[in-house]
Amino acid sequence: MKRLALALTFIMSAALPAQAHDEHGGKPHAAASGCTEPVLACARSATPAFGPDGTVWIVWSAAGRVFVSTSHDRGVSFAAPVAVSEPAEAMDDNGEARPRLLATRTGTLVVAYGQRMDKHYNGKLFFSRSTDGGQSFTKPQAMLDGIGQRFPTLVEAPGGRLYAAWLDTRNQHAAKAAGHEYHDTGVAVAWSDDDGRSFSGKHILADYACDCCRLAVALDRDGLPVYAWRHVFGKNLRDHVVAKLSADGLSLPLHRVAEDDWAIDACPMHGPSLTVDPAGSWHMAWYTAGKRRQGLFSAHSEDGGASFSEPQGFGDPDRLAARPQLLALGDRIWRAWKEFDGTTTTVMAQSSTDGGRSWDGPAPVATTADASDHPLLVSDGAAPYLSWLTKAEGYRLLPLSPASR
Repeated sequence: MKRLALALTFIMSAALPAQAHDEHGGKPHAAASGCTEPVLACARSATPAFGPDGTVWIVWSAAGRVFVSTSHDRGVSFAAPVAVSEPAEAMDDNGEARPRLLATRTGTLVVAYGQRMDKHYNGKLFFSRSTDGGQSFTKPQAMLDGIGQRFPTLVEAPGGRLYAAWLDTRNQHAAKAAGHEYHDTGVAVAWSDDDGRSFSGKHILADYACDCCRLAVALDRDGLPVYAWRHVFGKNLRDHVVAKLSADGLSLPLHRVAEDDWAIDACPMHGPSLTVDPAGSWHMAWYTAGKRRQGLFSAHSEDGGASFSEPQGFGDPDRLAARPQLLALGDRIWRAWKEFDGTTTTVMAQSSTDGGRSWDGPAPVATTADASDHPLLVSDGAAPYLSWLTKAEGYRLLPLSPASR
């Protein structure tokens, strides 16, 4: 019951203004009121990407615009920011929803971001690209004509095709306009075969996604994307599914990861993480406050999502463990998450060398006594890093090293 109470506190606080408490009892990382500078100190979130040459790129929004910068010293210093978008009244940037950046194999930079169009959180998705090393970006293009797109993801397949996916309420808006009762949110995908210049497809391929939790994406061994999201079963059961896009881009068959039995008519605002290891196993991590289990859990599938291992709990529930992240690299799988002791937020991390069956002891990687963004795990292809933006310490890109078993 204690874990459930903590989870409900987190859900209630998620509906409060950005400057109010987050699920850890502290403040989420949000720009100070009136902050108008295009700097990370004014950002709510920061999302990195490694280029093929090892360059670190980072994207954020501040003062109503999206910015990109680059670092050649692994995040110690960054070049002057370059604007991607024109000023907007409200960017869709709250940690769960955030601008995304992809540095393609050709050196092109592709940025996807959402703009809030009204007070009801209806978003509109835009994308832009740079072919001159981030010195300038093309005029942002709308992914679709209408509104209702949030939580974009971007990933590049080995053959060069770029996949975008997002949560989409087009069907909901159409039903409402026709006078029908329909409250569904879909998962939409699109792809680009011209290095992000344009996107095709743009189909809603799955229904009944929870409309306030981010999508996760990873590439399977054949180069096709696998997606994970919090799904709505029945009336209000909000458990997780994984789905692999078909080769023709026209179907997205679902597999349920676990039956947590979390029935709630509210917004968890807490999406999952997904990674695929070199052996082809799919690994999921998520948060739940269900009847069957509460807290952070992970599981893996060795048969393309048809079945998953028994969920394995991790993190300290008495320290409000939250925001799990996964990363498969070489012979290791890494996971990281946040914990809060009432004063200090700590990012914990651990790794597995046996496909997620067992893990080394969790170890603290970074701390802050002030507001912070979600922790992210990224890689340059050779080493894993923790990416974390905090109000007091600024942006940090910290290498991870395995603990001794």
